[in-house]
Amino acid sequence: MTDPTNPGDIVVYGQRRQSDGTFPTRGGGAPGGGANEPPGEQQNEITDPVSEPPADPCAQPDSALPWNADAVGAQSTSPFLSRAAELGDVNPQTGQVTLSNREFGRALGRGPGSTVFGNGVSHGVPQNPLDPDPTSIMVLQYDGISVFDYIGEAHSHPNGNPLPSIADWNGFMDVNYRARNEAGRTNETFYMYIHSVQPDGTPGPIYVYQDAPRAAGSANPPRPTSNGPEVNPDAQPCQ
Repeated sequence: MTDPTNPGDIVVYGQRRQSDGTFPTRGGGAPGGGANEPPGEQQNEITDPVSEPPADPCAQPDSALPWNADAVGAQSTSPFLSRAAELGDVNPQTGQVTLSNREFGRALGRGPGSTVFGNGVSHGVPQNPLDPDPTSIMVLQYDGISVFDYIGEAHSHPNGNPLPSIADWNGFMDVNYRARNEAGRTNETFYMYIHSVQPDGTPGPIYVYQDAPRAAGSANPPRPTSNGPEVNPDAQPCQ
């Protein structure tokens, strides 16, 4: 008898740290046996079974999309650093470009097929270094991205906090609400990537938070209070 409380296998897509501490890589091996064995050829001796190579996540749209979203979300680090350099944000102790001075962000959109792209970088005002509990303020711009192709956003936290703030989460929910109710995108997942920042201003771990498919007008999920999955900082898109 099937246990009705067992949800079955839960498939997690994307380029997130796994339980063994590693990040996934693209699979997809050639059909058949070993490297020197043509498909269909049988051997007389008994050998240990060979594990099937993992499927290539880029081979199917439902897994290629989060794979690409994670890649673009993680690759936002480079344009954030470039904008910080343009603004003259430098750590006075190290002389290196710092992400600790202000918040940076950009919106993410869905392109043809399962491709994902990011728009230009938005930035906030410098934090007050004398404030014992500084908060960052930024208005994220959605230039070039509409509710019909929006898929999420990425932004940095100068104070290093890996969790979305109340303002972060409420803003994320508002845009998701529009995508579901104005564009009918109830079967899609939306992603928020938070780039934490190390005390010296260098990039820290990247975490992803998701708003899964749900009905238009349904209750928003609560703001996360624990870290989301960590995304590979070297994540690469399918193409």
